[in-house]
Amino acid sequence: MPSPAFEQVPLENFDRVLGATSTEVSSVALGGHVLSCSDEWFAPASDLLKVPPAQSMKGQFGPAGALFDGWETRRHNSQPYDWVILRLGPKAGAFIKGFDVDTANFNGNEAPEVQIYAIAIPPDEEAKSEALKDTDPRWECVLPKTPCGPSSRHLFVLTSPPATHFTHIKLHMIPDGGIARFRVYGNIPPPPLGLGFSEHATPETADAALNVVDLAHVMNGGRVVYTSDQHFGVGANLLLPGRGKDMGDGWETKRSRSPGHKDFVVIKLGEAGLLNYAEIDTAHFLGNFPESVELHACHVGDSMEEWPVTAGQGEEGEKESGIQWTLIAPRAKMGPGKQHFLPLQAVEGKPYTHVKVTMHPDGGIKRVRIVGRRAAPLSGRADPLPPIPFPDSRNKAFPQVPGASDLTPAKAAPLTTDAFVPYGSVIGLPSSASCAANSNVLQVNQDTAKKFVSQAPVLSSYQTHASVQAETSIHLYRCTPFSLPLGVKVLERHQFTTQAFFPMTPAAAASTGQEGYLVIVALNGKDDKPDLSTLTAFHAQTTQGISYHPGVWHHPMVALGSAPTDFACVVNESKTAPELNCDEILYDAPVALFTV
Repeated sequence: MPSPAFEQVPLENFDRVLGATSTEVSSVALGGHVLSCSDEWFAPASDLLKVPPAQSMKGQFGPAGALFDGWETRRHNSQPYDWVILRLGPKAGAFIKGFDVDTANFNGNEAPEVQIYAIAIPPDEEAKSEALKDTDPRWECVLPKTPCGPSSRHLFVLTSPPATHFTHIKLHMIPDGGIARFRVYGNIPPPPLGLGFSEHATPETADAALNVVDLAHVMNGGRVVYTSDQHFGVGANLLLPGRGKDMGDGWETKRSRSPGHKDFVVIKLGEAGLLNYAEIDTAHFLGNFPESVELHACHVGDSMEEWPVTAGQGEEGEKESGIQWTLIAPRAKMGPGKQHFLPLQAVEGKPYTHVKVTMHPDGGIKRVRIVGRRAAPLSGRADPLPPIPFPDSRNKAFPQVPGASDLTPAKAAPLTTDAFVPYGSVIGLPSSASCAANSNVLQVNQDTAKKFVSQAPVLSSYQTHASVQAETSIHLYRCTPFSLPLGVKVLERHQFTTQAFFPMTPAAAASTGQEGYLVIVALNGKDDKPDLSTLTAFHAQTTQGISYHPGVWHHPMVALGSAPTDFACVVNESKTAPELNCDEILYDAPVALFTV
C-alpha cells in the first residue's frame, strides 16, 4: 500500500488549511475521548485532548518525576513505539483532513517521530472490548512516520484524504517520549434523512420534526468558515452541543471603538436547507452581550467547496467573489444570558447553504442554532410535511409565566431547621429543651462555652474539574432592603459548593414593621432548571444563618426593614474559573410573589 500523501504547513496558515475548512473532530466538547494506551508512566494520555493549550510545569515534580501537561511514557528499548487509541466525537465518525501534533514544553523528552492510523468500527462491534487492539490488521495508515521537533506545533494536512469516514484514531509515538496535545481535524457527514440532531426536539414533536434539524449544529456537519474577529473566543464554539459552562466556550470579539462597527461569522450549513427560525443564545454573557444581531443567508453552488474569503478580506472579499446575501432576520435587540428565538424571513422554497450572523457592535454569543428542513425530500413521505413549531419564549427552557398583576402574594413561612432540610441547613442556637437533649452540644474552653457541633457542612466538589484551583473564602455582602411583595424574576445556583450566609446587623424594628430577611429557594428539576413547583420562601431572623446545599436554586439575599443588612458569606470559589460555579436564570416576568 503506498504511503498517504501529506504536507506540513506553517502555523500561520492554520485557519486557511484547517481552522476554516474543517472541524476538530477529536474535541472533548463533541465527545472525543482516549480509550487506551500502551503506557502513561509520567503523564496521562487523557491530557492530549484537553481544551486549553499546554501549560508549562517546569520545576514541579511528583512521585514519578517531573510533571508535564501532556502524555509522556517511560524510556524503553523493548518495543518500537508507544501508542494511544482515541474515539472521535461524532458517533458516525468523520472524514479526516489533518492533524495538529503539539510537543509544547517537551524538550529533550519529546516524541522524535509520530505515525497515525485510523479505523471505522460499526457500532455493534465497538461495544465489544476486544474490537480495538493495537495490532488489529484493519488499522489504515493515514500519516506515515514523520519527524517531530521539541516544544513546537506540527500541522499535517492530508493532500489526498481517504474517501471513507473513520471512528477511531491510533497515534504512534516512536519510540517513546512526550506529546502535549493532539487534535484531529475533519468534516462530519450529515446524518441520514429523517434523522438529525436538534436540541429543540421532544418526543411530542418527533413526527412534526421529521426532516427538521439544526442545520448549523456541528454534529450535523455545520462549521464556521469565516470570523471577522475572535479575540476572546473562537467562532467555531458557536456550533457546539449544549449551552456550555462559561464565557470561554463561546464566541467573543474585542471591544470596538469605531462608530458603526460590526462583527460577523459565516456558517456553512451541514447541507442545503429551507430555513425556519434561529436561536441566538447569550448564556454566560451578562455584561458583554451584543446590542443587537441580524442574519443573512445565501446559496452557493456545489462547485464552491471552501469559502473564498480569507482572513482580513471580510465583506469586501465576499463582494469580489460575487456572493449575494439575503436578509432573513432584521436587526433585533439582544439581552443577557438568554436564548433569543428569531423567525427567519427566508424566500419560500429557496434552499440556503450559508448563514451570516452579524452582531452590532461587538460582544459575545454562546451558541447559534439555525433550524429548518433539509432541502432533500424524505423518502416515502409525501409533501407537504407538517409545519415546524416555533418556540414561544425567548428562553425555551421555561414556559410563559403570568405577570405580577396576575399573581397572588404568598406569605413566607418561618425559617425552621426541619422545613429547610431539602434546601440546606439552618445555623442558629437551638431551643433550651432541644439543647439539653442534643448530644452534639459540647462543653469546651474550660467550661466557659458550649460548642454546637456540625450545624452545616462546608462542601466542595471542584475535584471533578482537575484544572480548577479553588479555595474557601469569607466575603461580606451589604444588602439593600427590598420592598414587599417581592416578585421573583431571578434565581441562581452553585453546583459545586455549599454557600452560607450569616447576618451581622442587629435586628431593629423598622417603620414598615418588617425585620430579618427572606430566603427564597427551589429544587433542581429534571430538565436541569429550577422546578418552580418547589419554589418557596422562608422568613429568617437576624439570629439565624443559612447554608444552601450544592445545586439548590435561590434568589439573591432579600434584606428587609429600612436599613441595609450585612451578611458574612462562606463559600469555596475558583480563582481561575469563577463563572464555573454560578448559573443564573433571568425570567421575563415574575414567577412568584412573596411577602411576610
